[in-house]
Amino acid sequence: MSQFHPIPPSGWNSFDSFGGYLHEEAAFAQLEAFAKTLVPHGYDTFVVDIGWYAEYEFKEGTNLPSPKQKHAADIRLDENGLPLPSKCYFPNGLQQLIDATHEKGLKFGIHMMRGVPRKAVELKLPVKGTKVTAADIANTSSTCSWCHYNYGIDMKKEGAQAYYDSVVKMLADWGVDFIKYDDITGYADEVDAVSIAIERSGRPITLSLSHGGEAVSESVASYRRADLVRITKDIWDDKESIRRSFNAWAYWSKFAEPGFWIDLDMIPFGDLQTMSPEPKNGDLPEGYNPELCGKGWQRKCGLSLAHRRTFMTQRALACSPLFVGSDLTTLSEEDIELLTHPRMLACNRNAICGKNIYMAGDAQVWKSENRTVRGAGWLGVFNRNPESGRSERIKLTHTGLGLSPRTRLHDIWNNVSLGTLRDAPELEIEADGCVFIEFEGGVD
Repeated sequence: MSQFHPIPPSGWNSFDSFGGYLHEEAAFAQLEAFAKTLVPHGYDTFVVDIGWYAEYEFKEGTNLPSPKQKHAADIRLDENGLPLPSKCYFPNGLQQLIDATHEKGLKFGIHMMRGVPRKAVELKLPVKGTKVTAADIANTSSTCSWCHYNYGIDMKKEGAQAYYDSVVKMLADWGVDFIKYDDITGYADEVDAVSIAIERSGRPITLSLSHGGEAVSESVASYRRADLVRITKDIWDDKESIRRSFNAWAYWSKFAEPGFWIDLDMIPFGDLQTMSPEPKNGDLPEGYNPELCGKGWQRKCGLSLAHRRTFMTQRALACSPLFVGSDLTTLSEEDIELLTHPRMLACNRNAICGKNIYMAGDAQVWKSENRTVRGAGWLGVFNRNPESGRSERIKLTHTGLGLSPRTRLHDIWNNVSLGTLRDAPELEIEADGCVFIEFEGGVD
């Protein structure tokens, strides 16, 4: 039973700040901070990302993973090849955290990798409720390029659907409300299998599809069985991520509709990769890839205020799910204000995905109309010029925007009136900057 979402889901996800290394103490601290900072503004889903079943080797005297491993050498499974909370990071299991989340009136989410664990295949563990084993259903040629935990599943094999059913039923019995299935958008048959498993689980569960390469429009029919689909590669705190988000939004906006949300990925503000301090020289093996399980090392977000405003304006107008990846215990007031601005949230929860209506040189204007108030809505006026650093002057006219000259304009981030379109206001926008506008009275 995929749970219909009339507005984009929103919440917190552990990946940007903890990578694959969220531990029990930190999880409870983040839950408390989440309840104080974001929940009062309508955020309601707390998601534990990759690594909750991974058994890591630690640096001596710490709970930090050895820098020689981005993914664990071993994962914890039950007798049917189903993942269980790791003894190293969740020694008391996940149930206390799930229950604490529900006690706050919130939803609990969890990350899963597509397929069946390689360990279950090697051990030939049984598929629950069948006479076959994990080795019988595995497609050993179908692997994830960045995580070695699983093989894909050959959905033509007996027991293939039963394995997905058993995974989702276990999570449903725990009380999971949201599943982020990773490395799956490139595999429509496995998307369908997870959707069927949710329908059979007896619990309403939100299904979030994450990338297996890029999302492809040929698989939209399968994606629509979920609630949200990632349309970009991982998004981080850099200009390239902003550019990538624009391009994905432009292409995928035609597919978005209430209940099926295009996901521009998490919001990487504040303290990032807190469990990955930069190692000393020579402490890494040959071929080590720092992109895996979180980009780079422990740091502050590298986006300027102008970049962060552009970032949030994109997500508001695109009606992208808003999942904050920050360490919420150290998040600045400036970032909290960006993430909880009532006019930004109103645009995002208006549930009408904005479209590009003007493009000339480095200037772009995107527009989303208010679904309940005629002649009202939001505009994003962007200067997409990351290279030269040159500002752009952009004049707004009623003919160019298709609105009445009497339309009133309000600059959301600077909280100032821009007058009416009769005044044809001219905006000067810095490189990579934007003006986020709420308009009303746009009907003659």
